Amino acid sequence: MSLNINEEINEIIEHLKKRKQQLVKEVSEEFNELENMEENMDELLTLTVKAFEKKEGNAEEHALKFGNNLGLTWLEARDLDVGIRQVYEVRRSIWRNLKQIMLELEVHLETSLIIADIFDEINDKIIQAYSTAYIASYKENLDKKEEEFLTLSAPVVPILEGMAILPIVGGIDESRAERLMRNALYEANQRELDYLFIDLSGVSYIDTMIAYHIFKIVDSLELIGVKTVLSGIRPEVSHTMVSLGIDFKKIKTYSTLQQALPVFIHL
Repeated sequence: MSLNINEEINEIIEHLKKRKQQLVKEVSEEFNELENMEENMDELLTLTVKAFEKKEGNAEEHALKFGNNLGLTWLEARDLDVGIRQVYEVRRSIWRNLKQIMLELEVHLETSLIIADIFDEINDKIIQAYSTAYIASYKENLDKKEEEFLTLSAPVVPILEGMAILPIVGGIDESRAERLMRNALYEANQRELDYLFIDLSGVSYIDTMIAYHIFKIVDSLELIGVKTVLSGIRPEVSHTMVSLGIDFKKIKTYSTLQQALPVFIHL
């Protein structure tokens, strides 16, 4: 890089530093609907200057951290595509001001291209980190909500001392089966249960995989001394189980919970 180009880049940096507060104010007012805009603009211009000054590693690391924080704080406020569009709008606004500085200084074309490359690279890093953080945080929130749903969909309801009901509604996949088992074992231990009634009246379909998961839950409860009673196996489900060769003979079963409860309550 020639001395002349280095000097021009230094001039651009100095002008950008002098205009920093004015740019922060102008761009913040232009995008005043975005929270913490003034603070974010100040940081964005700071790391842009760092990039132009070629402080090795500092600007890139700063850009990734800035984009990551932006992705985390904007998650609840806007969709990913809206957030990226707004980041690009701010980027264009800053670039417009940079071009104005370069026109005023009448810098060489090569200098302009170098400035453009650095500016694009640093902003691409911000977009990359923003998108990655947003998606990771979104997935984490989704996993939490799924966990909450699975917990709520596997309630162990105590009815008498030593007895409780686990009503199951909907399908059972591996993830939900694991949650059901953990919840059943935890509640059975905490409540010192002798009997757990697993009510399947809300399960419209049972295949070999679902039956396997139910057997696992029953076997696990048996290991800690809890007897399991199955109720609510619907006629069409029972027919399917027979056709699949599924054998529940080792487990006490009743067609309804109302039939099962009196038998054990008087024990």
